[in-house]
This record gives sequence, C-alpha cells and structure tokens, in this order.
Amino acid sequence: MKTTFSKSERRALNLLFFPFGIGAMATAMRFPEIRDQLNINNGLFGTYLTLGGIGWLLAFIYVGDIVHKFGIRPVIIVASTGLFGTMAAVPHIMNPQIWLASNILIGFFWVSFHVSNNGQAIHRQEEIGELILTRLHGLWSLGALVTSIGAIIVTPFVSLAWHIDVLMFLVWVATIHGIRKSTPYFIDKADEGSELPKITLKSIVTSFRAQPAVALTMILAMQIEFSTQDWSAIYLRDSIGMSDASSIYGYTVFIGAMIIFRFNANRLHHMFSEAALLKWPPIVGAIGFITFIPLGTLVSEFNLMLGFSLALFGYALAGFGSSLLAPTLFGIAFRNSKHPSSVVVAQLGLVAAVVAFFVKILISWVAETTSVTLALMIPALMLLATSKFSYLGSKQRD
Repeated sequence: MKTTFSKSERRALNLLFFPFGIGAMATAMRFPEIRDQLNINNGLFGTYLTLGGIGWLLAFIYVGDIVHKFGIRPVIIVASTGLFGTMAAVPHIMNPQIWLASNILIGFFWVSFHVSNNGQAIHRQEEIGELILTRLHGLWSLGALVTSIGAIIVTPFVSLAWHIDVLMFLVWVATIHGIRKSTPYFIDKADEGSELPKITLKSIVTSFRAQPAVALTMILAMQIEFSTQDWSAIYLRDSIGMSDASSIYGYTVFIGAMIIFRFNANRLHHMFSEAALLKWPPIVGAIGFITFIPLGTLVSEFNLMLGFSLALFGYALAGFGSSLLAPTLFGIAFRNSKHPSSVVVAQLGLVAAVVAFFVKILISWVAETTSVTLALMIPALMLLATSKFSYLGSKQRD
C-alpha cells in the first residue's frame, strides 16, 4: 500500500480529470444549436437528453464491479474512447431518435469514466489520509471552464462540427497520455479483495437504506449542476435574448465559481467544519439563484445587459453554493461504508441517477409549458434543501 502521494502520481491523476472536464462538457456549450438542428422543442429536447440516463443506469449497475474484476486501466481506455468518439458524432446527427441513441451511449461511457476516476481518487485519499478528491473535482471543473471559454471564442467563427470533432480528438489524445502516465498508480483488479458486492437494480433500494440521508442529499445537491449543464445556454439565449456565444457565459461563470472554492477546499476545511460547509454555502447559493435568475429575466426586457449581468451573478452564487457538496458527500459515504471505493461511487451514483432521471424530465416539461426561468427554480429549491442535512458532516475542523 502506497501511503504517500507523490508529485508524479498527482500529475498523473490531473491528466485524467482535466481532459475529462474539457471533453465531457463540450456539446453542452452549444445545446441551443443542437436543439435547433434537431428541430425539436424544449420539452422533447430535455426528455431525449434525460433518456441518456438509461446509459448512466447501466453503467452504475455494472462498471463498479467490472473495475474490481479487471482493474481501472482497461475500463478507462474503453470509456474515454467511447465517450469522445460518440460525442464527436453528435454534430452530424439530424435525426432526434439517433441523437437519443447517442445520448444513451454517452451516458454509459461518461459514468464508466466517472466511476473509474472517482474510485481511484477515493481509494488513494483513504490510503494516504489527504483530501485530494475535492481538488481533483476542481480540475474537472477547470477543464469544463476551459471548454466553455473556448466555445465563447470559437462559436462565432467555427461550425459546430469542426468545433466538436477537433476538440474530441485532442482530448482523447490527452486522456490516452494521462492513462499511460497513471498506469503505475491504478487500482489493480485484486487490490481491494476478490469478494465484491454485485451491483444490481436492487442496489437502488439497498444503497438508499444503507445511507439514506447521504443518498438523499446527493440527489438534492446534484440537480443544480445538472440543470446548469443542460439549460444555462438555452436560458440565456431564449429567456434573456443573448447570442449563441454569449449564452455560454452562464455555465462559464457557474463552473468558475465552483473551481475557486474546490481549489481552496483544504483551506476552507481548516477554517470551517465539514458540517458548516454543508450548510451555509448551499443556503447562500440557492437564495442567490432564486433571486437573480428571475430578476435577470424581468430586467432583460428593458435593459438587456443589466438583466444578463444579474443572471450571471445568480449563476456565480449557485456555483459557489454547490461547489463542495459532491466531493464531500462522496467522502462521507466512503467513510461510512465497508465497500470498496468504486463500488461506493457506483452505488451512490446509481441512486442519484435514477431520481435525477425523473427530476430532469420534470424540468424539461416545466420549461416547455411555462418558461425555462420557472423550471430552474426546481433545482434551486433542491439545493436549498441540502442545508438541512449538514449534520452528516464532521463538526471538527481539519
């Protein structure tokens, strides 16, 4: 067992999380164009996007177990190649049903990558006793920020196909390089024992019963990030009236705020208890979002740039409020579980994915039948509710 976290291992993990963030969010930056290309409304767009959760579900059921049977390396090679290859095909799809099939594949490969990366990080975090997961999530967020800034720059000048195809090839090359550098540190198929729990649909029930409060809090916490990925560009283009390039700023500001706090997680844990960080940031973030998103929509009717600025401020507060929730909750779940790290990630993610499926469908049709602005209040209220579960965190400062 390696009890130290060397600079070479740190760089190797960085090379997995950072390109993943760049590639995974590339198409989300241009969702308004993809929706228009498919010629479907908001409700159907959101529904087909959400049905990609079928792939999430299948991956959460099987991948945690596969990792522990075969090791992380082969899983992460297949997952990254499948993810970036399928995403590169998206700009060339004009048929909504084919796009639905691609979303299912993207969901499967995305979660396979996610389970592998986070399982590795949690495994090493517990071995060395150092908080590394939050920083790595920050690197993923930094990758997402880079891809959003890049989209802002190239959208006025480069077609959707050229943008996504070239970017997917580059991040695939970078990820393969990261896999090669990370190979000496990967969890081997035998590292955590051969008798592993089988993850099945029954795990949805058993995982929730094992840690119901953690599972529920994760469900509530993740929706604001999901909805920002799916709807921020559409909200800013349709509700505020911004251009395709300017509509990307919502996610850019949201993820930028997340990065600031994730990269300062160790400092914050020295200043505040885990319980305090699970309580107050979500309150501030949720109230800010609930206030400034509708205000931005209203003000934009007579002052476009002021309304745009108010909406961006709401996204910044939401990013701040949700920044530490997911990595902190994964850490709490692993502390309270007897299962291996990748199995914990898969089980908790499985519960969140199933519930998120229904929440995202609800948001999609509220957006279609009323407005995107009103639909976004649903995840904001869920973020606010996470503060009620702050007791899950330690009351001791690090």
